Amino acid sequence: MSDAVAPRKSVLARVPTPLLIIIGTLTAIALAAVLSHLFRRPPAPPSEPPPVNVRVMTIRPEGKVADTMDLPAVVEPNRVVRVAAEVSGRVEKLHLDDGATVSRGDAILELNTDILRAEHDRAVAQQQFDKAEVERIGKLLTGGASTERQRDEAVARLSISAASAAQTKALLDRSRILAPISGVINRVSVEKGEYVQPGTIIADIVDTAVVKVAVDLPERDTPFIRLEDVGQVQAQVRGEMREFPGRVTFLSALADAQTRVSRCELTVDNRDGLLRCGQIVRVRLVRRTLDHAILAPLLSVIPMEEGKIVYVVEGDVARQRPVTLGLLRGRDVQITSGLEAGDRLIVAGHRFVGAGQRVKVVGEDGPDATVAASAATDPGAARAGN
Repeated sequence: MSDAVAPRKSVLARVPTPLLIIIGTLTAIALAAVLSHLFRRPPAPPSEPPPVNVRVMTIRPEGKVADTMDLPAVVEPNRVVRVAAEVSGRVEKLHLDDGATVSRGDAILELNTDILRAEHDRAVAQQQFDKAEVERIGKLLTGGASTERQRDEAVARLSISAASAAQTKALLDRSRILAPISGVINRVSVEKGEYVQPGTIIADIVDTAVVKVAVDLPERDTPFIRLEDVGQVQAQVRGEMREFPGRVTFLSALADAQTRVSRCELTVDNRDGLLRCGQIVRVRLVRRTLDHAILAPLLSVIPMEEGKIVYVVEGDVARQRPVTLGLLRGRDVQITSGLEAGDRLIVAGHRFVGAGQRVKVVGEDGPDATVAASAATDPGAARAGN
């Protein structure tokens, strides 16, 4: 009996196991790719972002715009006169005290006049004697008993005695010291019974019916100011802000060597006494008046690394405009270039748009309206509105 025949092995049985794993993996990947291609859905078209809600302002140039400046200033008296004694003497009477209001010619004090009056009486007596002597010599000259020289000498003595009498009279009058100006006695420097010499300060009189408001003008602003220009002085009076008109009456021709500012003085009527010397106030002066100026809210301007930009609406698209700025007026700024009349400037929501982005105008502000719109400044709220 012959040996049994061994069974034949299949082809797959003779393939190594690792190779079978690789073949299976590749087959699965190919099958997955075929099925994905057969059952793949076409991609959805890209969605366009919704327009951003914005508020705009139509640019309308203003006819006249005042370029003003506000500067700190100090109130100073119009005049301070230091009254001094002109003759020696003892203070006998004090008519006024510190803080008294005086008019020109009012008596402040009187000095003792015993010595001055005696000197004046002696000078007057000498004058009367010399006058009589001139008359007597004149009669003698008529009768030939005197000479022309004697008469001339008598006339000269009379002139000298008359001058002496006038001098002592003037000194006697100056023993009564009068106020040279109207104002307020800031301080009386002597007391009753005190002896004073010529030149001794008796009192300080301050004239505050008119005051000077002194302001330091920066170098760049000085060329705009002229004498007789009108300004406004703003001051706190009893807790209330008040304005007083003033006129430029002095402008220094020399700037300070250290600070490069020039002193300017405005004269202000202060007959009511509302402004006090030394008070800190503010002065508003007009540099110039601009015609057809374009003003825009300062918040609508976006600073960039180089320059500044704004956004305007053209149709329903935001466009970027580079701008240059001029003067500031409150919350507005002058646009010297970049905007024209009729442009629709985005004043709220402009920080959430880009050049070429679609926008939706939800409101329009006036030229001086406050830029405040919560729906326009909140990007989530803006999109929720759509």
